[in-house]
Amino acid sequence: MVRIRTIGKKGQVTIPKEIREKFGLREGDRVSFEIKEDEIVIKPEKSGRKFIEELASIVKEKLEAPEPAELKRLYYEEIGERIS
Repeated sequence: MVRIRTIGKKGQVTIPKEIREKFGLREGDRVSFEIKEDEIVIKPEKSGRKFIEELASIVKEKLEAPEPAELKRLYYEEIGERIS
């Protein structure tokens, strides 16, 4: 999906509605900008509360793991995936 926008006087760009909806972005949400060679990557930044809620939902889903060691492994796998 490619969307072209014009940068305003203050350097602002409107994120298209379709993209805001897909990523659940609302007014006041934060995004991070990352430079990768000749690209700019914009990512939603999760609040601490949202991150903890998502993590808790993952742990809840994984509670059927047979042993605590397995749950711990799944936890670290999930964190690794989210970081990369």
